[in-house]
Amino acid sequence: MTALRWQRLKAHDRQLIQSRPASGEQRTDYPIGWYFARFSEDLAPGQVVPVEFMSRRYALFRDQDGAVVMIDGQYSAADRDPPRARQPTIPVLERVGNIWFWYGPEPAREFLDVASFDSSRYTNVKGEIHIGRSDPLPMFEHVADSYHFPHNHKAAGQLEYIVTANEGDRFEFQLRPAPGTDGVNVQRFFKPHAFIEMAGPCIAVYRAQKNATINRDSPLLTVLLGATPVRENVSILSWRIAVRKVGTTPFHSPLNWLLTRAIWRVIAWNVHVDLEVLKWMRRPAKTLWVKPDGSSVREYRNFYNRAIITGWRPDHQPDPQPAPDRPEAELTGNRD
Repeated sequence: MTALRWQRLKAHDRQLIQSRPASGEQRTDYPIGWYFARFSEDLAPGQVVPVEFMSRRYALFRDQDGAVVMIDGQYSAADRDPPRARQPTIPVLERVGNIWFWYGPEPAREFLDVASFDSSRYTNVKGEIHIGRSDPLPMFEHVADSYHFPHNHKAAGQLEYIVTANEGDRFEFQLRPAPGTDGVNVQRFFKPHAFIEMAGPCIAVYRAQKNATINRDSPLLTVLLGATPVRENVSILSWRIAVRKVGTTPFHSPLNWLLTRAIWRVIAWNVHVDLEVLKWMRRPAKTLWVKPDGSSVREYRNFYNRAIITGWRPDHQPDPQPAPDRPEAELTGNRD
């Protein structure tokens, strides 16, 4: 790769390329669905980026017309324009300011509607990309674990998760104060109500709420979280926010900027706190459920597992029969 193209890569790109093993293969089965690839702002027209997901190399680029293309990159010349005509393409989608790719049998499912990110009433701002020494399952089990809030996010009082949907490719739940603990903060400056909806097993849409009534359309804040496996025990974690504007006139622009910047910093602080736990977390070989795990962690595990097609790989596609839910009795062992 030329020095100029190397300099154009983001810091996480360079770190992942430098740590890439000479060879490796995918040993873990991941759930089918959409996965985060890149922030839209970070892929310029004509730019080619070598990426690795699920232990497989790809080339991601935007053509001169603005369309995003992702091709199989099991080739060596990643610094040259890839020969699209001779390389299989991967389904990609540019939505809400991010680039996503489809992992699994086609056709790809429709992406969840997250209207606030595309609305003129909201400020849509990219967050950060972090590297974790884990796969997506422990990362999102952490998101679904209400017990980590008092320890990681300075929450006062007890919180609980209430699962509101868990069937097929749908999983959603509410975060709210446990009975008798009204008025506490889940995170700094936030009220204790939130609605979390999964846009896929590895994409979470976190909407701050005023109360227990679910508001999908006009929350003050929406946080979009995505975790993507790079190789065994290495994943990237991304986040992006949409903040409701104080007003839409030019007079309100400074206020909107200040509000968005303040919330961005709060989210960044909370993400960094979580990463202190997640960046070296490994999936346990067996699981020992304890009371604070709550039903949301267990039900999320079932949601994640039923989206897995055992043995599916881009070049090896068995019959698309999702893995059945495992009975609770099998989920025993040690949980880190």
